Amino acid sequence: MASQARAWDAFREDEMIQTVSGRIKPSELGVTMCYEHFIVDLTAVRKDGVSKIETAEEVKPEIQLMMSLGVQAAVEVTTIDLKRDIRKLKQISDETGLKIVASTGFYLDPFHPDWLRETSAEEIADIFIKELTEGIEETGIRAGIIAEIASSPEVFTPSEMNVLKAAGIAAVMTGSAVSTHTGRKTAQETIDTLIHAGVNPDKIIIGHQDLIDDSDYHLALLKQGVNIAFDTCGKSAYMSDDARAENAIKIIRSGYGDHLMLSNDVSRNSYFVSNHGTGYTAAMSIVVPKILEKGGLQKDIDKLLIDNPARILNNRAWD
Repeated sequence: MASQARAWDAFREDEMIQTVSGRIKPSELGVTMCYEHFIVDLTAVRKDGVSKIETAEEVKPEIQLMMSLGVQAAVEVTTIDLKRDIRKLKQISDETGLKIVASTGFYLDPFHPDWLRETSAEEIADIFIKELTEGIEETGIRAGIIAEIASSPEVFTPSEMNVLKAAGIAAVMTGSAVSTHTGRKTAQETIDTLIHAGVNPDKIIIGHQDLIDDSDYHLALLKQGVNIAFDTCGKSAYMSDDARAENAIKIIRSGYGDHLMLSNDVSRNSYFVSNHGTGYTAAMSIVVPKILEKGGLQKDIDKLLIDNPARILNNRAWD
């Protein structure tokens, strides 16, 4: 990567990035994947036997492959209801050196526990705020982002909307970013709901937008001041990486490269390189080279991978 020297003086001294190993300065984050799972379990609903990653031992070699390509940090977006395990995330960080930003949040309606459906947005927000400011469970390890706040493909269910409203409340209270699992039909409602709650648009990340091959649509979202994630790199069954790179170039050339990030969203062990997939490497080994081949510059890549995550993830430093 090019030099990581940046205008970090723009950040207030009391704003930091919360990782599982403590707070760091934005300048210390480095090359970042914005949307990953290292410990996750979706099998309760998917029932496929492979939509899970259970141990630090199985995922560490895959993370080390990603790090060998220059990645220094990652946002781990596994939610409370997807069996997030903060102790294992800390172990992974300690044993690999990867800086990990952990999440607080709830995922899609089918994964919600029954008690969540009967809980108010304000009460859910209290859970998020506690995990962001005091710690997760009794570990003292704090979440650093609210994610991955999800909506069903066609419309929000009542429970999903309640979680989204809770995310808005918690984001305003803590200054934390909100990262979402969002399709085309719910993207605008997601943005409207969060902004109505008072969330700074620059703290909103609309995820999975590389699955939509429509640069006019991307620009319509970006013009509202939010960020979007091209976070399913390598998943060619959904969209070709060539199309991802082409749409990224269009965004960059339209002047919105400072609101785009990249990642891989590995949510099952069948994606691992050890299982003949691209694992956590596709963003760096496939999409970034394609962006450069199509005329992108190294400074553009540095925005996507270094500058944008550092700016968006910095928040209030809690004592």
